[in-house]
Amino acid sequence: MNGRFIVLTLTICMLAVCIGCAHTVKFSYDPGVAPAPTLPCPVALSLSKAFTSYEHATSLTFITDEVHAPFGPALQKYATYVAQSVFGDVQVLDGQPPRSEAKLLLIPRVTSLDLRQISPGSDRTASGALGVQWDFNNPKTGQTLFSMPVQCESSHRAGFFGSKSPEKTLAPVAVGLMTNLTSITIQRFNASKDIQRLSGH
Repeated sequence: MNGRFIVLTLTICMLAVCIGCAHTVKFSYDPGVAPAPTLPCPVALSLSKAFTSYEHATSLTFITDEVHAPFGPALQKYATYVAQSVFGDVQVLDGQPPRSEAKLLLIPRVTSLDLRQISPGSDRTASGALGVQWDFNNPKTGQTLFSMPVQCESSHRAGFFGSKSPEKTLAPVAVGLMTNLTSITIQRFNASKDIQRLSGH
């Protein structure tokens, strides 16, 4: 009887380890109201469902523990804020074609995302990297005129007494990624000679 109970207990424990559990990184990102545009001109912004509902999932350990980070809502705010900060007159497409006066069709997509949780024996720093590529298309033909990849990194040191849970340590990393990505993207847009030429500046 005792032997069967021990075997049953070990079996349940092994199943729990194999099944693992999922962690969701919840974070809030709000860039605020866009400032006056730096390269004012009418553009169209196309946000795919894959972009606005983007969710990152990665394994935490050699077992099946996973962390899920829903980046879609933050990416939607990021893309809209960037476009409005640079171009001002932004038509966010929702199934309709770009307006006739639009000079560019902007299409962002995620190319890479990596979140690294605190590992044993480390300096208790969680980190991440995020990459987005922007395609600048002809709004009438859809032809890609040029593309611009944007990369950023972020880290968060939890401290000796800080929480080890991925939900708490990776949330600041996610916010940092979105903040850094926004700043870098606007800088890259404003410095681009191609964007200045195509937008008439």
